[in-house]
Amino acid sequence: MSDPVEDLQKARFALVNDRRQFASLLAGSYQRGKTAEATDRLIQLQKAIEAIDAAIVDEKALAPKSITPKKSTPNNPYSEIEDDPSI
Repeated sequence: MSDPVEDLQKARFALVNDRRQFASLLAGSYQRGKTAEATDRLIQLQKAIEAIDAAIVDEKALAPKSITPKKSTPNNPYSEIEDDPSI
């Protein structure tokens, strides 16, 4: 199974590249019809990028948190147990 965050990041990268192309078109001289179309497409791309950004944040929040155990000291391999107040 693929990583959803990684997939979203790849999709975002592709949309950013498309946005850059439309921005480049808009930076040129005005062309009747093409400029308005490029503007509309740029707005759609930006909304999609923002939606992906929100999805990435959501996926990261949904990811299971890894529990890292305390590291034991080389001199005392039982230091984790000694530091546990429930024992």
